[in-house]
Amino acid sequence: MYDLENIFKNYNPGVIGPEKILFSSIVVPVINIDGEQHVIFEVRSKRLKSQPGEVSFPGGKVDENESPLNAARREFSEELDAAQEKIEIISELDIYFAASRGLIFCYLGVVDESINLNVRNSEVEELFTVPLKFFIETEPEVYTNSIRVFPDENFPYEKMKISETYNWGIQNYPVLFYNYGGHIIWGITANIINNFAKKIKDKL
Repeated sequence: MYDLENIFKNYNPGVIGPEKILFSSIVVPVINIDGEQHVIFEVRSKRLKSQPGEVSFPGGKVDENESPLNAARREFSEELDAAQEKIEIISELDIYFAASRGLIFCYLGVVDESINLNVRNSEVEELFTVPLKFFIETEPEVYTNSIRVFPDENFPYEKMKISETYNWGIQNYPVLFYNYGGHIIWGITANIINNFAKKIKDKL
């Protein structure tokens, strides 16, 4: 007999999926500027290997033995050259599933107005802000990408008793684009801010 109670005591559930599934955390940082709520975005450094020059939220990989919330706070602090006390996390937002990048834990944070927005470092080319009402009032451009399954060339169709023309299905997902002041906010970042804005509009 296996001692299942002890084996799974205090078990921390993971995710069944690809071996190298990535867990990341981001913050949707909101700051008050002249009495209006703005969202802070980063332009990623052109020297980065991953997504150079693209617009993103502060965030990154969740390290081993680190909680998603702590990762979000740490990444905000590192990328904006600010103390963690400069942001107050007020809510967890919907978790984002990215087909090619794993799970992204999202948090809503209110940023201290004294923070320096003139930041440039090894990860950040520049920061810019967008009035929150822009996303409430503006519909993004929407395009559709598709994910297809391509079975292994030695896949055992006969063993499975299925035809080689078996319909694996196609997963479609939206790709959103916002243009603000010449900055293109798209992809995962646009999907997250769009989802966030919809939550607000639903309560108006």
